[in-house]
Amino acid sequence: MASASIKTETPPTYLVQGLNKLEIDVTFSDDNSFTTADLDHKIEGFLIALETNPDGTTAPTASYDITLVDDEGLDVLQGAGADRHNTNTEMAAIALGTYFHPPVTRDQTLALTISGNSVASAKTKIIIYYLNVNK
Repeated sequence: MASASIKTETPPTYLVQGLNKLEIDVTFSDDNSFTTADLDHKIEGFLIALETNPDGTTAPTASYDITLVDDEGLDVLQGAGADRHNTNTEMAAIALGTYFHPPVTRDQTLALTISGNSVASAKTKIIIYYLNVNK
């Protein structure tokens, strides 16, 4: 029987001037899969950037993909989670077009999906930076 994938979130951290981050540690199951999971902590504001930091010992397959899907089926990361590197820490801007950062409200349920991995029990850290002008 395969072990389940694990998603552990650190509560959002206020950084500066309304900028916050949500950290998510992911361990894939021993059959390479990741079970889609809703975020435990709510994000409210404008999504700014996505950072991924694969584990130095058991990293996912190169070019794995991350999506964060809202209630309407939209990837609110706007494709920023596509083709993540398996050894380097990467940061990508989350933007619609050139300048507009997608808004997310507290009443939205956001589902994390990761695909394209073929390494059993691989680990990676996902950090979502967002701007909440109310905090």
